[in-house]
Amino acid sequence: MDYQKISDKILRRIEAVAGKQQVLTEPEDLEAYSHDETPGISFLPEVVVKVKEKQQIAELLDLCNRERIPLTPRGGGTGLTGGAIPLKGGLVISFERMAEIKDIDPQNSMVVVEPGVITGNLQRELARYDLFYPVNPASLDSCTIGGNVAESSSGANAVKYGGTRDYVCGLEAILPGGGKIKAGGKLVKNVTDHRFIQVLLGSEGILAVFTEITLRVIPLPAVKIDLIIPLKKILHIQNIVTKIWEKKILPTSIEYIDKTTHQITKGYVEHPPSFPQATCYLLVGLDGKEENEVMQDAEKIGNLCMEEGVEDILIAQERSEQEKLWKFRQSIRDALLSISPLMIEEDIVVPRSRITEFLEYVHNLCKEREINAGIFGHLGDGNVHINFLNQDFEEKVRWEAKIEKVLQKLFKRAIFMGGKISGEHGIGLVKKAYLPLVLSQQEIDIMKELKLTFDPKNILNPGKIFDL
Repeated sequence: MDYQKISDKILRRIEAVAGKQQVLTEPEDLEAYSHDETPGISFLPEVVVKVKEKQQIAELLDLCNRERIPLTPRGGGTGLTGGAIPLKGGLVISFERMAEIKDIDPQNSMVVVEPGVITGNLQRELARYDLFYPVNPASLDSCTIGGNVAESSSGANAVKYGGTRDYVCGLEAILPGGGKIKAGGKLVKNVTDHRFIQVLLGSEGILAVFTEITLRVIPLPAVKIDLIIPLKKILHIQNIVTKIWEKKILPTSIEYIDKTTHQITKGYVEHPPSFPQATCYLLVGLDGKEENEVMQDAEKIGNLCMEEGVEDILIAQERSEQEKLWKFRQSIRDALLSISPLMIEEDIVVPRSRITEFLEYVHNLCKEREINAGIFGHLGDGNVHINFLNQDFEEKVRWEAKIEKVLQKLFKRAIFMGGKISGEHGIGLVKKAYLPLVLSQQEIDIMKELKLTFDPKNILNPGKIFDL
């Protein structure tokens, strides 16, 4: 589809809507909005607007729709599939100024936020009320709630608490042309208009622009501990995880870190936690109301690990130890990038009963093809992050062609196992070529029809998920 450039006349209208001081046009100012966290992809927008009010968004969407100007919504810019990159130029709406926690409602266990609220900031504010929003992407101190909803993000706590989709009870959004959707609210039950919420969750900014989000929250757990479990063989993982479920223990998280990832991150983090020497590691988080119950679960896990030959389990019980451990976990991606700025990142998901089998396949395939990779992820929900590293600075085109062949095999194996090509990062720009591996043409056509129902002129985040 053809789009119109932003003329001086249209720029003046944009400035009249948002205020000239909140409109960026200089290349040096636009550069920060030309990319997200996906390595090697950048497209410069023509204009960036830092919106503050719903009415501004409605007017900008109406203007762009009438003038056929592409518009890209942007939260924290922490995405890993190019979702917030303005592929067709045009206008970027940034939500950095729409970052108000509008209402914390303990009586209804609900919170109402603007889309630019940083996820970690929300968690810390809720803790003052003994409330908890459990969704914790690794980028929680820089990603936004609006971005989390757009990607239907998850994180380490999904084993026990689920992901973003389990907490969104209300959404307000604006359509191209300025029309509005207001679905749900502070409601535990709702089969009246919840379908709008389900459609917009994970829609990656191609259907509508969020302006307000209502989230369910829960009581803050009183007790939390973490276990570091060193393993000599991947094969032990399945037995350990199976026994955890058999003991009716529900961990907050079960994270996997391979040896390569551990060594690189240990050299990157200033004060890393202690890790015994091992081939790979499990990080198991536990929380609850009573210390005795949580410690009993920890002891049970310790015993079943010893049955699998684990010699030494470390327990992080003090808050300072836990913060150090999770700082390490959240630093993994930055650590890998520090030694391989050219990195291809995947977040394949398979049924958790087959995650060990899939991990072995990944490791063996990388070894066979002589490819370096840092492998870690949310083992408790079957979601593994495979980060292909170009540590030897191999020529870009040749290296990417080699990885492409491996990716095809990994995606096909995951699909064969009942999995999907993305567990939490989304499709965005970098995975849309692989969508036909997992969806039929009829299914893709239905998605395209839905897109054009919401956005007939295809101005919202064009070029993402599929091409029109």
